[in-house]
Amino acid sequence: MSCLIEAGCMVDGLGGEPKENVDILIDGQHIVAIGPRRSLPDVSAVVIPAHERMVLPGIIDAHVHIGFDASSDPAYTAKNQSPAEMTIHGVRNAHDLLAAGVTTIRTLGTPHHIDFFLRDGINNGLIQGPRLIAAGRGLTVTGGHGHYYRIEADGADEMREATRDQIKAGAGVINITVTGGVITPGIRPGIPKFTFEEIQAVVREAHKAGVRVAAHAEGKQGVNDALAAGIDSIEHGYFMNNDEGLDLLVERGAYLVPTIMAYDLIANSGERGVPAEAVENARRALEYNTVGFRNAVDAGAKIAMGSDAGTAFNDHGRSWRELSFMVKNGMTPMHAIVAATRNGAELLGLGEQLGTLEVGKLADIIVVDGDPLSDIAQIGNVTSVIKEGRIYKRDGILSSEMP
Repeated sequence: MSCLIEAGCMVDGLGGEPKENVDILIDGQHIVAIGPRRSLPDVSAVVIPAHERMVLPGIIDAHVHIGFDASSDPAYTAKNQSPAEMTIHGVRNAHDLLAAGVTTIRTLGTPHHIDFFLRDGINNGLIQGPRLIAAGRGLTVTGGHGHYYRIEADGADEMREATRDQIKAGAGVINITVTGGVITPGIRPGIPKFTFEEIQAVVREAHKAGVRVAAHAEGKQGVNDALAAGIDSIEHGYFMNNDEGLDLLVERGAYLVPTIMAYDLIANSGERGVPAEAVENARRALEYNTVGFRNAVDAGAKIAMGSDAGTAFNDHGRSWRELSFMVKNGMTPMHAIVAATRNGAELLGLGEQLGTLEVGKLADIIVVDGDPLSDIAQIGNVTSVIKEGRIYKRDGILSSEMP
């Protein structure tokens, strides 16, 4: 099927000036032509008139927990919901994400490996959802952050074996919890859990298989060890205000995925069912996280967008709110859009296929009503969604077809 989008304004994800009155022609799964209004060859195509709207690449959310339901106590959810319940939530969450313009996600820790099944269901046309890069359960040390649903391992040899097992099971990325976290009872965020040798064993084993590694790292030592070991992305990353960590982040070309929103939603929850320990942890972490994020922006570090959707009050389908927090804390709107498009694609190893509106790329495209460059929150007003050339939402109306 061919589709012609008549864009009033196009932001291509490359970071340059937006282009006005542009036509984008899609044939099959790919963008085949981009040019000034009415300059492209006449073809029989479905036309999406977006003369008063902005057209952008599909959003990439590099940090979600697809099976979690954004309840006030994710730890309780992980311990008590059955695989069937989580899968049902996951199907709904995948639908909500795609409807909101998120065409690619990376899941970083999901009980029961349900993200593998959701990924396969999406790829096989059984359910609607974003393209999904799945980490499965993720790895932690005995009693580490998220131990109640992750794989526990200790020492370099066990970590190496656990990494192999996850790749064998179908992981497209390996996630490790290098430090403590906010929501795990009895564990303070920022406290190192992995040794350098354990991190290095995971990174070496994953990279041999061509699989990238994302590190939940919230403290100075954990961040520095992860970067020194060759990690591909630092998730959360508070205490990125130490010179060594920032230097390593930039030098190694690793990505920071800050998830500012997740901390803010818990810290300012009014304790609506959130355990008091988690609220205290989040309030402490939020201050350091935002300072570290600003320093990373100033240092020119690579930054991708991740919402941490599924954590407390952090609904899937509202990833755009993280962009608002990024702009509030020092990014320009254009920089934030690049973080959620081109940078996200490059982090996931999909930069040659996704993340920008260029001829030859897969046609992952959204249309928004408003100007996110003036008010980044307007990127949440998604009226049309195209993924790999297929129209899933048009003028606010979702496709009734499955997938």
